[in-house]
Amino acid sequence: MKTNIKTLLTVLLLILSQCIFFSCSTTDDQKEFSIVIPSENDIQTLDPTILSDPYTSRIVWQIYEGLVGLDNEGKGIPLIAESWSSNENNTIWTFQIRPGVYFHKSKYFENQDSTRSVNAYDVLYSYNKYAKGFGSFVFSGLVQGFDSYLQNLSNTVSGFNVKDSTTFEVLLINSDPSFIYRITSPYMGIVPKEVVEGSGADFGKSVTVGTGPFKFDRRTETEVYLSKNENYWKETKGTLSEVIFRVEKNQQLRVTQFQNGKYNLLQLPVNSIQQFLDGKNLKEEVKEKYSLYSKTTYNIHYLGIDCNLVPDEHLRRAINYAINKKIIIAKLLYDEALEASSPVNSGMLGYIPPTGLGYNIDLAKQELKISKYKGASLKLFVSDAPNSEQLGQVIQDDLKKVGITVEIVKLDFNTLISRLFSQERPEMFMMFSEWIYSAPELIIDSYNSKKIPNPNVFNYKNVKVDSLISRIPIAQDREEINRLCYEAESIALQDVPAVWLYHQNNIYLMPKRIKNFTVNAHNNWNLSEVYAEE
Repeated sequence: MKTNIKTLLTVLLLILSQCIFFSCSTTDDQKEFSIVIPSENDIQTLDPTILSDPYTSRIVWQIYEGLVGLDNEGKGIPLIAESWSSNENNTIWTFQIRPGVYFHKSKYFENQDSTRSVNAYDVLYSYNKYAKGFGSFVFSGLVQGFDSYLQNLSNTVSGFNVKDSTTFEVLLINSDPSFIYRITSPYMGIVPKEVVEGSGADFGKSVTVGTGPFKFDRRTETEVYLSKNENYWKETKGTLSEVIFRVEKNQQLRVTQFQNGKYNLLQLPVNSIQQFLDGKNLKEEVKEKYSLYSKTTYNIHYLGIDCNLVPDEHLRRAINYAINKKIIIAKLLYDEALEASSPVNSGMLGYIPPTGLGYNIDLAKQELKISKYKGASLKLFVSDAPNSEQLGQVIQDDLKKVGITVEIVKLDFNTLISRLFSQERPEMFMMFSEWIYSAPELIIDSYNSKKIPNPNVFNYKNVKVDSLISRIPIAQDREEINRLCYEAESIALQDVPAVWLYHQNNIYLMPKRIKNFTVNAHNNWNLSEVYAEE
């Protein structure tokens, strides 16, 4: 069934539709429709192997899929791999490629059908391309031959192995019972070699081909047009025939244009929450017009502390005790966040983090008194990311109340990241992360001294914590893994390499007629299941 998108005027004249927010075309048993979604930032590359922008990822993740995905409950689900298994000690992971999964059509497939089915060689090619991007920390120190490949000592990763066209194998240096939860993020999408190499510099710009529910049609400087993949391998309920992503950096314009019907799906900016919500519900004046969906993804907003530059654990504890997270969440986020004590979302694979130190002004003053702090100003880097500067100012005020002086330095986000991995590091920094991992032990690795500088950006070292983390790969079951994570984190939270502030709740608005929109914990928008009611 070919895409049949018409202008709103044409639809009104020809079929007398009442599609105020989107254009519709008639099929035998349902209505197809298109939507326009605003993007908060410029559209970057559509090549998933080098993608890093979280806003562009919403687009790319409609086009590409990985071996394994994540359902709405945070559990791993089969995608391009229809099944997987591991050997007894979890050092060999074998993936069976799903038959009948076809790439989107492209002239670079030089055959009659202009497409072909995905095979294990595509996975090998893709994972090798990811090696020097996201793969550098997903697979480093874990997959056989990976580090040699990164150092250009070999041309291939010996631990990535094609057994046959339908079987891909990963050989690990050490046991890892949670390996599949390293690759559930859509960032690990599978690309076809002949399209990537045949299109050259155009790949990710005017050419991009995956296996996802939507295929790339065209783009401009400010828009990307996707259409329904009629040959998608999975049956879906969705009736979206076209999705248009349009750059709209001004948040007030995004909201106003959504209200005017120009946009049909909006991630609500924090500053606009009170305009639409009364507590957790839509206000009376808008609830008949819009639907509300909310999701707390695997994200963490935090104050990072460089343990080399702030080696005094009493000073770090004083910082932690002085920060009132509840006030931050109430005033800056209108209570649309969960207070955090850990980088791990509570409940991830059954893990419940320790409570940490909490807020206590008296204890903050006691810890500061026994510390070696003499009043020197601590530098705090903030960025142009949402709420970063405001968070820095609130924390600056909180710390001032107990006698700690803070100097705020504002940088753009990319510069802040660069400085963290240079010699120009500050004592403290405001940061947020959207985890590509979906198992607590992989995030607890942020405390592992062997993982300095990434993901351990704190220069944090504790031999007891390292010892507990080292026992996780040989744990017998999920209960034991979670117990070791809890013990390791209980120690680390007392040392305060970071003050974990909150897990933000994302709010999405759409016209009432749009149904079945969901987002998984990786912030992957499931547009393939969206349909419209009459």
